[in-house]
Amino acid sequence: MVHLLELAVTFIERLENHLETIRNIPHLDENLKKMSKALAKMDILVTETEELAENILKWQEQQKEVSSCIPKILAEENYLHKHDAIMPSLPFTSKVHIQTVNAK
Repeated sequence: MVHLLELAVTFIERLENHLETIRNIPHLDENLKKMSKALAKMDILVTETEELAENILKWQEQQKEVSSCIPKILAEENYLHKHDAIMPSLPFTSKVHIQTVNAK
C-alpha cells in the first residue's frame, strides 16, 4: 500500500509538470519572438561595442602620437625663447621669428 501511494505521488508530480509544459505551449511562439528580438538587440549591441573598441584603440594611438610630439614642441619653444633673449633688438630677427612660429 505504501509503495502504491509513493507511485501515485510520483505520477501526480510528473502529471503536473507535463500539464504545465502543455499550458506553456501556446506561449511558445510569443516567447520565441521575444527571444528573437532580444537576440537581434544583442547583435546590434555587440556591433556597437566592437566599433567603440576600435575607436578607443584609434584614440589611444593618436594620444601616443600627440604625447610623443610634446617634448619636441617644448624643446623648440625653449630654443626660440633662448634666441629671443639673445637678440631682441634686431627688427628683422623678430619678423623671421614670427614667421617661423606662425608657420609651425
